[in-house]
Amino acid sequence: MLTLETFIKNWEKKFPALSLKKSNFIIAVSGGVDSIVLTYLMHKAGATISMAHANFQLRGEESSRDEHFVKDFAAKYSIPLALNKFETAAYAQTYKMGIQEAAREMRYAWFSTLLSENTSVLKVLLTAHHADDQVETVFMQLSRGTGLHGLTGIPERREDALSIARPLLNFSKLAIIEFAKTNSVAFVEDSSNSKDDYTRNLFRHKIVPIIQEVIPNMTQNVLDTIQRLKESEAIVETTVTDFWKKGLRVQKGILTIPIKHWKKANHNFTYTWGLIKNYGFKPQQINEVHKLLVANNGAYIATPSYRFIKYNDAIQIIDNNTEKEHIIIHVADGELQVNNGVLHFEMKEAITLGEIKKEAKYAYLDADKLEWPLLFRTWQSTDYFYPLGLRKKKKLNHFLGSLKLSPAAKQKTAVLSMGDKLLWVVGQRIDDRFKITDQTKNILVITWTDKH
Repeated sequence: MLTLETFIKNWEKKFPALSLKKSNFIIAVSGGVDSIVLTYLMHKAGATISMAHANFQLRGEESSRDEHFVKDFAAKYSIPLALNKFETAAYAQTYKMGIQEAAREMRYAWFSTLLSENTSVLKVLLTAHHADDQVETVFMQLSRGTGLHGLTGIPERREDALSIARPLLNFSKLAIIEFAKTNSVAFVEDSSNSKDDYTRNLFRHKIVPIIQEVIPNMTQNVLDTIQRLKESEAIVETTVTDFWKKGLRVQKGILTIPIKHWKKANHNFTYTWGLIKNYGFKPQQINEVHKLLVANNGAYIATPSYRFIKYNDAIQIIDNNTEKEHIIIHVADGELQVNNGVLHFEMKEAITLGEIKKEAKYAYLDADKLEWPLLFRTWQSTDYFYPLGLRKKKKLNHFLGSLKLSPAAKQKTAVLSMGDKLLWVVGQRIDDRFKITDQTKNILVITWTDKH
């Protein structure tokens, strides 16, 4: 049964760290019974709330009706309201996605913007998902094929890109409707919810009701199962995390997993998924990952953010988002923080042979030959330089190949340049044209410190 008292009691149990009185809540409100009842309950509970209504302009006059209803509701209870109209159909066509996917992507991007405004106070997005949504989600996930996590349904609390709470997940649709009737809370009906055009509606109107006829307690049984699965998932997560922690290595700044260790997982779906999900891969790519273990050197699979590269007896993990750098350097003294390390600059008027350090992490350049600013960047295929001691031009790509670097290490290599002239292949070799000589009066000493 849903009452104000049971709602508050459930909130205190599910969200002990989230005070009703001390946080600011943005409620996603469509105008339907679920979101309206949630807003009403939060208002009666004395919480600081605002409403956010997205008009997707997909249902003609009905969309306008919903917007006007939400406006009137907000005015009646003196609740701040944010409105946004989306060109949903055009967005879906432009980005070649389904209408539902487009609507979801646009509204959550908007919610993120609302949450980021005035960050001096804690803001949490509330959605009105309920127990019936939870059951439908589990059945949909099961029908598509899923792992343990997929069977845990919709999370009550999420704190990643968005801070989201779903305080009605323990209450049924019927309980929400009964609350609205008992408390004379008006709402609007979305006609699209009665259609079977969308997969969820098919489960909602046909599949789940049939099961409920046979098993009247099905909803509560599913909720109880979800709770047990969440507890099991926590144990599995701990085991899988510990397994990969024992295998992960950082070699020359590159995250590496020896294939010998990987094979201990014996192509187990749970172990592999426990690793690759953190790097943007999908469950369907697990077989590709397993094939990579026996592929040739240099073979790889990638997501927009990461790349897994086979190299000798290991898999190297590269962050694509940190590969490319373009940093302008204006000063000759001080430190520069970059993605993979730190560059330290120091000007000297003279230096003795005994002070010259031979390690590749040091570069000694004739400062009078330099023109500022300098540029720290990722190397390019068109780059060439005169490696110290060779006195003839060489393509950087060929030079790096001669060092027998791993694909990942080669990919991460950075250079220090002056216009189109390379000064230093960072951590490897300087350009012969800028070396110090007997005639050098001012010296720029650069030290490279790898973060890893």
